[in-house]
Amino acid sequence: MGKNYCKIVLVARMGAGVATPVSCVKRAFEKQGHTVFLFTPKKWPELFDEAGTFDATALSRFFEVQRPDCLMLAEGIGACGLDAAVSRGVAVGMLAAARSEAEASVAKSSGAPFDFAITISGRSLRLEELDGFDGVVGACAPAIDATYASTPIANLVAFGPGIMCLQDAMPARVAFFDELVADGRFGGVVRCFGAGWPERFASDPTFTHIAYSARSSAACVVFGDLGAGSQNANAPADARDAKAPADALLTDEALVLVHADGAKLACVGEGLAPWRAERMDICEKDVGAAREALIAAVAGQRSGDVAFESRRLPADSQGPFLDGSLLAALESVREQLAERGLMTGLPAPRTIVSVLGYVGMGNFGDEYILATVDRRLRELICGCSIVAVGENPLHTLRERGIYSITLQDKRVLDRVLAASSVALVIAGLLFDQGIRWSIGKAELASSMPHTDIAGIAAYVELAYMNDARPVLYGIGAGPLDVADGRSLVRLMGRLGALFLTRDEATAELIRSCRVRNEQVISLADCAFLGSASDTSFVDEWFASEGIDPASHRVVAVSLREYENAPGDFAERVAAAISRVQAAHRDVVFAACILDSSDRALAERIGALLPAQAALRIFDAGERIEPVVDFLSRCSAGLSMRYHASLLLGSFCKPCVGLGYLPKVVSLYEDLGQADTLLSMNVDTAEIIAALESVLAFDAQRAFALTNRVSELRKKSGESESILLDAIASIAPAKRGEIPEEFFLNCVANDIAEKDRLQAQIARERRSVEEARARCAEVERERDAARGEVEEYAHSYSYRVGSTLLTLPRKLREALSKGAKGPKES
Repeated sequence: MGKNYCKIVLVARMGAGVATPVSCVKRAFEKQGHTVFLFTPKKWPELFDEAGTFDATALSRFFEVQRPDCLMLAEGIGACGLDAAVSRGVAVGMLAAARSEAEASVAKSSGAPFDFAITISGRSLRLEELDGFDGVVGACAPAIDATYASTPIANLVAFGPGIMCLQDAMPARVAFFDELVADGRFGGVVRCFGAGWPERFASDPTFTHIAYSARSSAACVVFGDLGAGSQNANAPADARDAKAPADALLTDEALVLVHADGAKLACVGEGLAPWRAERMDICEKDVGAAREALIAAVAGQRSGDVAFESRRLPADSQGPFLDGSLLAALESVREQLAERGLMTGLPAPRTIVSVLGYVGMGNFGDEYILATVDRRLRELICGCSIVAVGENPLHTLRERGIYSITLQDKRVLDRVLAASSVALVIAGLLFDQGIRWSIGKAELASSMPHTDIAGIAAYVELAYMNDARPVLYGIGAGPLDVADGRSLVRLMGRLGALFLTRDEATAELIRSCRVRNEQVISLADCAFLGSASDTSFVDEWFASEGIDPASHRVVAVSLREYENAPGDFAERVAAAISRVQAAHRDVVFAACILDSSDRALAERIGALLPAQAALRIFDAGERIEPVVDFLSRCSAGLSMRYHASLLLGSFCKPCVGLGYLPKVVSLYEDLGQADTLLSMNVDTAEIIAALESVLAFDAQRAFALTNRVSELRKKSGESESILLDAIASIAPAKRGEIPEEFFLNCVANDIAEKDRLQAQIARERRSVEEARARCAEVERERDAARGEVEEYAHSYSYRVGSTLLTLPRKLREALSKGAKGPKES
């Protein structure tokens, strides 16, 4: 029986960065050829609520399209809407490094029960006794994973000698380190990664900092009962682990990694579990003796390493590794669940293809091509998954069901390309518009690249450095008039990019940029490999509009706003539709909305029609399948939009085109429909004549169009075959461990600086708002006091009191004058 490979959706916080147990699991799974899709609150905040609960319903489309084997929750994360996974045949499980994590995941989850759990712990977590859990369990012992053991740190002098701690702060623990640092013999630093530590000890646990600290520290302190029951010293100031159990970073797996990295394990106090107690290198019940032992350990580290450099690789990297026991646990779980039809896996290991395009923005053509490429590669390559590189990952995930990142997320992009067999660029992105609004080819080094020509060049460059073959697949280009744009195309060619163009005009343009002829192959748009399937949306729309496809001929109208269109363009189209509809009572015109901006023009044309004519509106929103289905059922079309014309043509439907861009002109020439292509300044009579021509579609023209489409589909197939060969030549080398180094930062320095400045601006704004609020409060208090004084001044009691006080004063003044007598003359 052959090996099975799984597609796993992993949900985690990655609280300890690369030292988090789930990070070890991810590396081990990937090394063995499994596919892992990771979702964290930091990268996907929209998928988590304020309490840190994951919304599984947000992955409904992803579950439907990608058909992963399981959804696995880690680090005590809970999930709502688990029925969204279960209803699509996705097993629901959890990864637990402690019983508290399993309890938290079960307590905070809803929608469906857990099917399984995998545990990594030095002791039994007794999950069979856990209320609310009735799944199968696979257990494995903590051990360093093979990939971690072979991964070096990139900076040997970043962290100096010292000691570290993974636990949360408590008053007694803080006091212990204060006294240790105050001892003049202690010659190191203290780095604490848990929650609540004061600034003098606190370190960031995310990304690689625990690994760096472990490879430079003499010891990792593990507090037993010291401070047990006390509150975190600075808990309110640190909300990082508000949703996690106490001492969440101190897992058995993390201790194994830290020890393998070369740090001694030093217990202070008593009360450790037997598995942990057995692994302590230093164990002192007395805090004074513990301090002495740590001072000696740091001194020994300094004397043994004159340069004070970190250990580049773990000191103990011989194994046994986590990989073996983890994969045995996974296989045990999989075999039991397979009896219920779950986690059946695939017979082939992982193949990753990254796909760059202007996706995530709802642009129909790009979205359709992305969906087509994803479907075709999954059908043709067992175990293949694509990662889209676009503008809005959340949109791509929810609407297309495809995992996505952005060009700005440089480190993740680098790792994706490192795992990719090829790096695709799709659709018509090679044109000047983006670079005209940029700094030219210098944009290649920009801190915020986008999916324009400079961003494409940056993507190709990084793909080249990761041994992923860049393929511009079914690409369209033009215009390319700006010299810097042409230089960037030439650069891509020099980096070995293969240009599989959608038409000969694009091929000629690429060659004119001095790209070698053998790298440019003129074929056809990959959209010709798409297909239509019946959808209830279209059936319901026809019924609601009173249209019977058997007795009506539907003409799809796909028009867009265009700055160079005649001022009375809408009026001309409306007049043509009115005349044709009057002559053919069985013809129905329907505006097919490919972009939300198209609707206003369609409504304007509809408003111009006389009462006896109508322009229906077909709008499927962000959904692709209903649009394709609708166009496949139409009889003809009137279109400006490239992909509406292409789809109608691919279904052998005649179409009147409006050639507002060179790509539309090329398409109609390739389809053999140049005689129904009109210019943008066309008059009403010409539109009517062209529509009459396509409505009188005879057998001869149908035969010619069918032959042309067949030729184009064949060319698309050739293009796909070239792509498949490129993938097959590289994929075997990308299915196991992908070597890397541990760097200190998880984002590029320029983006980190931008984030820092934005955070500083936000703090200053909050400070200003707080000052304004305080001023407003003082003013309100002043106004209230003034009002009270004025109210008192007008009161009856005040007037009576004032009168009573005035009479004695006037009497005294009168008596005083009488006592002095009259003035002498």
